[in-house]
Amino acid sequence: MCDSDGSDKFFKCVDNEWVSMTCSSGNECRTVKNEAVCMDPNDPTPSDEDISSKAEIPCDTLKSTMCDSNEKSNFYMCIDYVWAQMQCDGNNVCMERNGKTSCVDEQTANTPLKSCSTADATQCIDGSPQMFQICQDNYWTNSTCSKDTYCLQRDGNSVCVDKATAEAPVLPCKTANATRCIDDDDSVFQICYDNFWTNSTCDTNYVCGMKQGSAVCHDPKITLIDVPDQPCDDEKALRCVPDNSTIYQLCYNKLWSNLTCTAGNVCHDEDGEITCMDETLASIEGRTFVLSKAEKFKAIGAASTIFTSHSWVSTILLAAVAMAFGAGI
Repeated sequence: MCDSDGSDKFFKCVDNEWVSMTCSSGNECRTVKNEAVCMDPNDPTPSDEDISSKAEIPCDTLKSTMCDSNEKSNFYMCIDYVWAQMQCDGNNVCMERNGKTSCVDEQTANTPLKSCSTADATQCIDGSPQMFQICQDNYWTNSTCSKDTYCLQRDGNSVCVDKATAEAPVLPCKTANATRCIDDDDSVFQICYDNFWTNSTCDTNYVCGMKQGSAVCHDPKITLIDVPDQPCDDEKALRCVPDNSTIYQLCYNKLWSNLTCTAGNVCHDEDGEITCMDETLASIEGRTFVLSKAEKFKAIGAASTIFTSHSWVSTILLAAVAMAFGAGI
């Protein structure tokens, strides 16, 4: 029956359920002898005699399909063991490949058949940067990348990526998931994926920087050394930084955040007890010195929020240091 919501739409009863369908482009649905018929709006409605003169063609396999040789947008489906004429949606046309029927765009239907052997393999199409092919039923079938993405061939397969990535030079890499910044654009970094460097982009207003051999996207207003990038498990744990004695780190929100000892002091680890102490005392070796119990390090920020900043000199309270230098005291 025709659909009252649209002149080109109709319903077909398939397996005891109404299925919405659309007439081919330019046609409209008309009711003839209680049946929905898609017709050219300029053609006259056929008489009852014309309709009744059409012989029903039997079929053997329910739900089997075949294309209509007289109208490329039509196909037949075996319903109740009789071939029922149906139409592809919109501007699609019927295509038969490897014994299967499907409705596809006309460009795909007109593409010469090329056989393939590996199911679900993919390849980009030369001359059509946003199109690729999938190996289905032993034939290459055209498909299209989503909006603003382009096909890129990598390691034998095609992927849809942004334009900058698609146009970037193809350079090999060895270490999977390794990252690096690029010189031409500080908002772009690269990831080693399938043995090739693949471009990716930092979030808006963030830039790429290298920290401990890896690319880190960060706010350019924050010094790179203060950008938390290493995970930690023990919340509020403390540790010294091996390559910078004036800095210690606090585990906050599962990331190590940098803090700084007061001027002239350095971070010292005494059996796991982290303190900031005078640089001269920290450098003495072979002598015994005793630290009075230091108050726990505190990071003070607005609204009780802890921030990571290399300039927090005044955040550490260190108790007085008493030192005994052997027999001379």
